Amino acid sequence: MRSSRGNGTNRRQFLKSAVLSGVGMAVGVSVPSASADAAQKPLVLAKQGKSSYSILISEAASPSERRAADELQTFIEEMTGARLPIITDEEEANGDLVLVGDSKQVRKLGLQIPFDDLGAEGFVLRTQGDHLIIAGGKQRGTMYGVYTFLDKLGCRWFSTDVSVIPKRPALVVEPLNESQKPAFEYREPFFTEAADKDWAARNRVNGSFQKLDESTGGKVSYFPFVHSFYTILPPQQYFQDHPEYYALVDGKRRGDDAQLCLTNPDVVRLTIQTVLKWIDQHPEASIFSVSQNDTRGWCECENCRRIEQEEGGAHSGPILRFVNAVAAEVGRTHPDKLIDTLAYWYSEPPPLEVRPLPNVRIRLCPIGVCEGHAYDRCVHDRYFLNDLQAWARITNQLYIWHYVTNFAHYLAPFPDFDELAADLPMYKEHGVVGIFLEGDAAPGGGGENAELRSYVMARLLWNPKIDVDETVNEFMATYYGRAARPMRAYFDLQHRQVRMPPEGQGHHMWIYTRPGAPYLSPEFITGATKLLAEAESTADDEATRKRVRKARLSIDYVKLMRAKAFAVRDGWYAPENLDQLKENFRGLLKDARSFGITEFHEGRRLEEDESEFDKYIKPYRVATLESSSLRVSVAPELSGRIISIIDKATSTDVVHHPDPGDHLFPDLSGGALFVYPDYVLREPYDAIWKLEPQTGPSEIHLIGTCPNGLQMKRTIQLLADQPAVHTETTVQNTGSSAIEAVLTFRCDFDPKHPAESAVIFRSRAGKAMRQAVLPPGEEPSGSEWYTDSDQPDGEWTLAGVGTHLAVVNRFPKDQVTRCSLNWTAKADYRVTMGLWSAKRTLAPGETLKLEADYGISPLKGA
Repeated sequence: MRSSRGNGTNRRQFLKSAVLSGVGMAVGVSVPSASADAAQKPLVLAKQGKSSYSILISEAASPSERRAADELQTFIEEMTGARLPIITDEEEANGDLVLVGDSKQVRKLGLQIPFDDLGAEGFVLRTQGDHLIIAGGKQRGTMYGVYTFLDKLGCRWFSTDVSVIPKRPALVVEPLNESQKPAFEYREPFFTEAADKDWAARNRVNGSFQKLDESTGGKVSYFPFVHSFYTILPPQQYFQDHPEYYALVDGKRRGDDAQLCLTNPDVVRLTIQTVLKWIDQHPEASIFSVSQNDTRGWCECENCRRIEQEEGGAHSGPILRFVNAVAAEVGRTHPDKLIDTLAYWYSEPPPLEVRPLPNVRIRLCPIGVCEGHAYDRCVHDRYFLNDLQAWARITNQLYIWHYVTNFAHYLAPFPDFDELAADLPMYKEHGVVGIFLEGDAAPGGGGENAELRSYVMARLLWNPKIDVDETVNEFMATYYGRAARPMRAYFDLQHRQVRMPPEGQGHHMWIYTRPGAPYLSPEFITGATKLLAEAESTADDEATRKRVRKARLSIDYVKLMRAKAFAVRDGWYAPENLDQLKENFRGLLKDARSFGITEFHEGRRLEEDESEFDKYIKPYRVATLESSSLRVSVAPELSGRIISIIDKATSTDVVHHPDPGDHLFPDLSGGALFVYPDYVLREPYDAIWKLEPQTGPSEIHLIGTCPNGLQMKRTIQLLADQPAVHTETTVQNTGSSAIEAVLTFRCDFDPKHPAESAVIFRSRAGKAMRQAVLPPGEEPSGSEWYTDSDQPDGEWTLAGVGTHLAVVNRFPKDQVTRCSLNWTAKADYRVTMGLWSAKRTLAPGETLKLEADYGISPLKGA
């Protein structure tokens, strides 16, 4: 649909002044002096459906220049009724001309357009005598010049089905003399709604996933896009004969869920061969990704660790030396091709010594930051700014992989427009030259605010100095018509949740924030529901009402996720109103599918959500243990988990409760025992737990059975003389073959005051150790392994789990080989303390044992 709806006189005046003044609106603008303006006269391109102008292009015009001429002809006709003929410079060119692209006529006029300086995407807009000149780089520059000119005339392409092409009885252009180049060489809003070829070209984005082709001047094309180590050396092809090609992790070469050995000369040689083959097979690609897999598991061999030490301990050191070696060889024969790699997760901090070669692009990924606030104003983002500044000091070819959605909950409100308005200009100031804005690109799309977000991001990527607030208003005026006022109020209500006082609530927000996060408060949900209802009743046509209903899915989704919350009632662990919850869930799925939505979460289709809901959302029988000081609940069917430990004196439950929006909820969190094959692999052996008949109020026994023949016997007991829970588990190999086994018991706790919470212990070497949950100046999440002399000497304490309370975890030192600690304060506060047994190869009949006590005590000094 094309719409000409506006928001009244103010908007029309804004568009008129943007056209008639000739004032530049983007990077690299030059405006003539007043005397030069006076020497020019306005050009009347069309009046009362007629025009004296022709559109002239070169006979050798590029495909995108021909498209530019066609688009200019089409939209001028739609605006004025006048159809300007398109001619080439091989024809007699008399009369008034719109010169599109470089041509013989442009050269005859002696305009001296700096095509070399404009590059592939820059352009000039100029009036000269009776002529209008729109000319720039042949690849995309001239095309972008035409779209910018149309933009000045008031044309907008907000989404694939909503645009504004204003009607004009006369099209008068005041003198123009400006040039523009994009702020960033690579511009990709990664949303399904931004992939359409026409939308992408008209909004001047050039990303790898946009459906751009030769007619639009191509795009910045990657091959492969990212996480390519196992694409370069597939483990199924090489690992059996050459395990030395792959990362040494925890003493073992691994061809799964890990990385490559980047100091192995054969790995370098084979990578160069592979990349050169890719270049031959994909000549359309301009960037080839040599980048780490999307996991941990960096190589710990002697050579790789030596390089890390030389590079100041940075994991990016071996990566960049490796990538430089590949890029140097590729550059010999293909100087126009770029090699890309990531500064991501464990490799985000830059190296000390090595520097990227000129044909290397680093993509820096701020995956751990708070996205609710400008990075330079949020305490949680200081660490990333340090990394950005450090990378900017060693390369002027930096790309950014920026995150613009909640990947665990695509529909959840994600108020990050203030952050985007602040940080895209900040990136430009730090010399960033390309930006990938990763959002919901699932089939069907439908991510929260996807159309508005895509449009605003496209304009920011071209010119990060735009007024985002004004751009949002302009979009909403057309996209929502009469419903724009309540929809804008809903937008503002979202952003007040994260804005710092006095403007807002000051809550933080991350890319995996749960629906139970503080910024999605009940008060916010109530206000949002009211505004969306007003918007739907105000909308003046069915198309607009449908857009409002699609926006309302965000609030419906959060309501449903919160309604999944489980609680213990009358011996059962279940949601409060299960029948209503099931009905609402089916209704949400139906509504989502009606809009073409296929995913609520990254990489997981609605059918999987439906299956998971049917499997897990049901009542679970609870076994309760009680003493004079504690009340403990266990759900045997949920991996035998301890789901609560309540200190009766203070009514404090110290156990962390999972957010009902989490994957596999409610089989999460609490305290549970697992058996793994080693310390590295992520997935434990499957086990089914059953409760044996309870013999008393303070002790229960569980049996866990694994399909591979392992059987676990577990006792959970309340100690009579102290407020503590004792757990004891023995695993036995009841099968006929040897099985590798590591026992781990881990428990998730809820730090009520994360700024004051810390894990404290004395190591086996006698050293006092302390890990803060909110380390100053660092990302508010992390993990540590404690081994050998660094691990706790039989006891460690989590302080701050309640008002003046601490949890003390004690264990037999001869049973525990490692301790693990994981913490986060990203809206969902949690500390996980894990105990790990020795790794054993259990012969048939052999056993392995692990014990642990968890006690609650007053915080010392309170």
